[in-house]
Amino acid sequence: MAAETPCSVLYNDIRSFGGLKHLEIARMLINGNSYLGSTLLEKCSSNRSYLTRYIVHREPDQCAPAIYSDFAVTTLNLSAAICSKLGGESAYQAIAEHYRGPAANEMMSALASYKLDSRLYANALNHIDNFDGNAVREKSTLYLMLFVATGALADPIQGVATVERFCDSKTGGHFGTTETTVGRGFMSSLEQPRTVAPNLGLLRTHADNCADMQIHPLTRDPRGTVIGSLPKTSPSITDVGADASREHLRIWLEGGHWYAQGLGSTNGTVLESGAGDGDIVIEPPRDQREPGKVYPPVEIENSDRLHLGLYTTFLVIVD
Repeated sequence: MAAETPCSVLYNDIRSFGGLKHLEIARMLINGNSYLGSTLLEKCSSNRSYLTRYIVHREPDQCAPAIYSDFAVTTLNLSAAICSKLGGESAYQAIAEHYRGPAANEMMSALASYKLDSRLYANALNHIDNFDGNAVREKSTLYLMLFVATGALADPIQGVATVERFCDSKTGGHFGTTETTVGRGFMSSLEQPRTVAPNLGLLRTHADNCADMQIHPLTRDPRGTVIGSLPKTSPSITDVGADASREHLRIWLEGGHWYAQGLGSTNGTVLESGAGDGDIVIEPPRDQREPGKVYPPVEIENSDRLHLGLYTTFLVIVD
């Protein structure tokens, strides 16, 4: 049996959990006012096999953003329809628990099977957990919106962007990072000039001195690699802890040297020198930064450690 696509996870879950038929879901998702959307819906209505093959089980590389209605509006309509089917005062709580739990796990499994960034989706869930809005109804909407937009587009980056836009424009909440305190001493840096730059990668390590098996390579592309929980660019590294910001740190190669620079993170970044030169502040936590001060790039080398907030440490290694 073929693996579930993100789109089929979306349709099948809402059918089983929310009690809506595939065609009902399609009519909510697809913009019937556009020529392409109305044509697709007409075909779906007259030919159920077309609906199943070309809409429900649409492959990630076949997803067309132009066919969809606004996902914020669609989510609110779906939420109302699901609540009507579930009934009772606890409907929003049930939606929140389902789309934070089993439905989210199914979506992340589908993303991973297509080599899409399931960790980005998991990070977004954590941000919703810490969202400023406390009402269950608000959070249930955000969990469902992330699920719907990611599934329809087969793109966790666009799914996260949809939720961020909604938070910024509709709820007044802040889709940000919880502050923690960095307890390391902040010292000056001594740059060691180097003429040859090897390929570098990052290996995540943990407090018990264990390290993950996966090495995250750093691109030599001038754009560099962004590290964070919800980066909007590629290439990126999303293997981070709960207090890492959406776009926390950028690392790039320039003139034969590797550099790291903070991106305005909430909890800051410290470099622990592998050469024994002490700790170097790449960017202090937000509450310790001097107003208007620009924190310049800091050179990184093999065997250095990068501490992003309290819960994320990377060992810099030759890849």
